[in-house]
Amino acid sequence: MGGAAVALLAATRRRCTPPVSSLLSRAARGLHEATAAAEEDKARARRRRSSSSRLLGPDISDTWDPTPRAAPRLPPPRASEVDCEPTATIIDGKSIAEDIRLQISEEVRQMKNAVGHVPGLAVVLVGDRRDSESYVRFKVKGCEEVGIKSLLAELPGNCTEDEVVDSVARFNEDPSVHGVLVQLPLPQHMDEEKILNAISLDKDVDGFHPLNVGNLALRSRKPLFVSCAAKACLELLLQSGIDLMGKHVTIIGRSKVVGLPTSLLLQRHHATVSVIHAFTANPEEITRESDIVISAAGVANLVRGSWLKQGAVVIDVGTNPVEVITDVYCAFA
Repeated sequence: MGGAAVALLAATRRRCTPPVSSLLSRAARGLHEATAAAEEDKARARRRRSSSSRLLGPDISDTWDPTPRAAPRLPPPRASEVDCEPTATIIDGKSIAEDIRLQISEEVRQMKNAVGHVPGLAVVLVGDRRDSESYVRFKVKGCEEVGIKSLLAELPGNCTEDEVVDSVARFNEDPSVHGVLVQLPLPQHMDEEKILNAISLDKDVDGFHPLNVGNLALRSRKPLFVSCAAKACLELLLQSGIDLMGKHVTIIGRSKVVGLPTSLLLQRHHATVSVIHAFTANPEEITRESDIVISAAGVANLVRGSWLKQGAVVIDVGTNPVEVITDVYCAFA
């Protein structure tokens, strides 16, 4: 009886065990589903990265703790626990930019197939500043890479304000142009605000219009456009997985191109922001206490290693030409 029971149990197990081919098929199907899910997660992450609501920060109301408690003080590390050779992690801006370009290129392609048109960007360049010419070249090249139409109006440095305003007006009226920007800085004899205010609000891609700046400052509102330099700083931080909420961020420079809009964007992400400018009394001390430092002062070699605490995140905005002087010694026999 016992032997028959064992034989019956063994036969039952053999019948319940699926064949090897079935197991392989299930494993392959599971691998395929996992791969598809991973690709969907990547696509979803790209969509999240492109979302303006993500860039403009979470909508969380300020609630103050009436009884804040001091954080416990930790004992200083022993000498054996201190890392004597800290290593730095480079934020790969080129890789992030390439990801964004690929996404925009696909969106432009879909737009062209759907409506037969592509976005158009117009740039007004006044004068022959090397840095301005370099920035404009990058913008034109960027448009070409993703399929955006680009137009460029180049004016001499001694032209009048009215000539610049006329160029802006023509682009405002051109239906094939969806964004207009005037490359800054302008020559000193020109009224910058007058020229920038001539740009149509719905084509103000630099986000300099008072309504765009005002809506950016008010967390409950959404601007039509945000400064591209400020957006770039936020994209680098967000896509690098850096938590901004409650972090102390120091911005060096308060220009309307970078410093001001970046500080407003960071406050939307609930960071504690300090802005350093030419009249700040103790810039080194403020910067040394910061978790994140964004330098946008337009001055080469301004921030030194002594300005930064260990583990700080640093973003350098802009390009500064540096002259290199080489001494040549000639020896004669």
